[in-house]
Amino acid sequence: MLREIDETLEALFRASVPLAATDVDVSFESPDRVWSAKLNRPTVNCFLWDIRKSTDRARAGLERYERDGQQLQRMALPRVELRYLVTAWARDITDSHDLLGGLLRAVLTFPVIPADFLPARLLNDSLPQIKLVLGETAQIDLFKAIEGQLKPGLDVVVSADVDLGLEEDLAPTPSVVDFGVGRTGAGWEGSEHIRRVAGDVLVPDAVGVQVVSPRGSAVVNSSGRFLVAAAAGDELSLLTVPVRTVVVPEHGGVVIS
Repeated sequence: MLREIDETLEALFRASVPLAATDVDVSFESPDRVWSAKLNRPTVNCFLWDIRKSTDRARAGLERYERDGQQLQRMALPRVELRYLVTAWARDITDSHDLLGGLLRAVLTFPVIPADFLPARLLNDSLPQIKLVLGETAQIDLFKAIEGQLKPGLDVVVSADVDLGLEEDLAPTPSVVDFGVGRTGAGWEGSEHIRRVAGDVLVPDAVGVQVVSPRGSAVVNSSGRFLVAAAAGDELSLLTVPVRTVVVPEHGGVVIS
């Protein structure tokens, strides 16, 4: 669920700021000195530092919903509040402030995150909400100076349901357990680095078209963008006629035209 909320935040910011896939990175790592020393492109950092159960929308009882055309019933889902410190990183302070201003506008413009920015797994739940923490309840002074790096940032809370999957049958007891071994160190090959690759689509009428990678698939949203799991060197295919392809670079996103 946390991975899906991260993906939702990145999709929202890339579409509404906007953040070009080939120009600006989005990171969810802890913004410490080790991380910041590796930056070579403008980057938006969304650092999740607190999770707690929501008291504003506590619910009980049963609720009905639809999945794949089937009517289902489940206990009302618990709702949690995910607190992010959102900061903008660029070599020039003006660029940093421009990025931060765009992020601020996005948060204030979309108090409820549109379904268009949600991955498929979250579409059966209530739409997530996003807001700035009120001044009198702000508690992130410590995080504004991580390892002495004083940075302005947005104290953002995303409220979202947690699907416990209680309406689904339990999986059968496994009869076979497989183990995988990855090699690290000099002379050893490590496992492939799979990440969320952002893409901008410049093809007319591509909204709703599927993008396929060897690791998964995504759909082009109304802003002409997508996020898909992939590794460097993978080929992404936009399933138009004719099919358009692009190779994932080592760093950054892609543009399909």
